[in-house]
Amino acid sequence: MSVSLDPNTLPVIDVVGLAQSGTILRAERKTPSDGVPAFVTRDGWEELVSLYAKDSEKPHEIVLPALERAAGRILAHAAEAAVSDRRNSPVFNLESDLFASDPTLVLAFVRDTEHPVACALIGTAAQLSQILRQGDQLPPL
Repeated sequence: MSVSLDPNTLPVIDVVGLAQSGTILRAERKTPSDGVPAFVTRDGWEELVSLYAKDSEKPHEIVLPALERAAGRILAHAAEAAVSDRRNSPVFNLESDLFASDPTLVLAFVRDTEHPVACALIGTAAQLSQILRQGDQLPPL
């Protein structure tokens, strides 16, 4: 199922700057040709590593493939909700077991300040609240 996102309608944040600073990390190795780049918060990444790969010398080899699959499912659920509920919101709250710290997952669609590209941010409300405060016109988490 696909949904069209108009980047011009999304809240604007400095996605590139956040990624360069390590505040957000890619939640996938490669963005699907019909997808949007997906990111997870640094806190979310560290939570996943501590839960599933804390004793691994290469935690990214364990966490990233699983996170990539989870991100795909999360985006698919959001697309399904957007179509079935006719929702056109940049922020979705979904029940998920991805993060043990909070069963409510937040998926926020944003665009970068310099590049008109839609991106998805994945995390809990606590993990995303500071990041999303820099955005314009975001609804409450």
